[in-house]
Amino acid sequence: MRRDYPEPFIALLAFILGIWLWDHYFGKVEGYAPGTEEVALVKIDRDLRLADAMADDPLWLKWLAGVDEPEVVRQDALEVLQKLAANKSISPQGLEAFAIVKAEQDGIPLREVLGQVLQGQMISDFEETSGKLATHQGAWWHAKLIESWEQGVRPGSNWRQPFGEDAIQLKGRAVFARSAVWLLGLVGLAFIPSALRSLKNGFFAKPRGYGGAWSLPLGAVVFLVATLAWIGFSMTLGLGIAALPGLHPAAGIFLDSAARMLPPLIALGLLFKRPSHASRVMGLDQRVQVKAILGLFSLLMVADQVLRLLIGEGGSNSPGGGLSLADSGLWGLAFALVAACLLAPVAEETLPRGAFSLVPEPAGSNSGSAGVVNGVCAVAFL
Repeated sequence: MRRDYPEPFIALLAFILGIWLWDHYFGKVEGYAPGTEEVALVKIDRDLRLADAMADDPLWLKWLAGVDEPEVVRQDALEVLQKLAANKSISPQGLEAFAIVKAEQDGIPLREVLGQVLQGQMISDFEETSGKLATHQGAWWHAKLIESWEQGVRPGSNWRQPFGEDAIQLKGRAVFARSAVWLLGLVGLAFIPSALRSLKNGFFAKPRGYGGAWSLPLGAVVFLVATLAWIGFSMTLGLGIAALPGLHPAAGIFLDSAARMLPPLIALGLLFKRPSHASRVMGLDQRVQVKAILGLFSLLMVADQVLRLLIGEGGSNSPGGGLSLADSGLWGLAFALVAACLLAPVAEETLPRGAFSLVPEPAGSNSGSAGVVNGVCAVAFL
């Protein structure tokens, strides 16, 4: 395993990876992925309901729950819907939502804005829409639409109570979830010294034993080969899934898990003869440092708040908010737990941190680079 690979071979692999990276991050974007509008409307509905439900709450409670003022939320919703319209990825239902949000934001009569945006075409029906709201369905803009229709006439079905109950339930969930995160961060404050000591030890860790005998070209080749294999497998997998629209969610979770675990499995297969060797050399047989993890979690929360103060709350405001249709429902929750919370950290820690932190530095390089990779990736893992 001390073999050095020729530099032209490494350069060729890096060149191929560079082409994919350039096309992936700087290539021309052909609109949004299918289902983006549906996800965006669900997110907008949730944000608008939550903002209205907490409009009269104290500022500290809004901050705790991560909720903005209704005016800010409506403006963000308009920006998202405008992006969808600019990319021709918006449906008549999305245009209706845009018109109602805009009328509420600008204080313009709803009938006037609907006429301008929809050109006289009505999307929602009074009886059907009020019935949906009464059965805990519908959206925030549907409630505003029904309110405008009920002005001066006898109200239809009793939709206000179910709609209000949904808002209260959403508020309770948001406050509970965010409070749990903050509580975990507060507990971790007591373990920050332990976390800092662990980071210090990681920065100055020296590779030794079997892992310390690997050469830098070997580590680069293993990383590039594993990454290129993952890219090819993922592209083929994406084409296969697109050709099978009726694929069961469980099968989708299995295929996504296989794609995520392919690179680390290739790397481990090339570097180790037995799984027990990998566990021993990479230190996986040691006990988990719970105190250090909690301390690092608190440090990340502090850093997050500092960055928010420095650069503000602004962001890309992407229509999907980083979510997709695969994240909806119970199967979507299972997908998120397995893919994002379990396998993604394991795969990323195994290949970049686990393998490269064991590769010794070339002669004449700055000392401590392996430890830096070790410590930085430990933070990224959290």
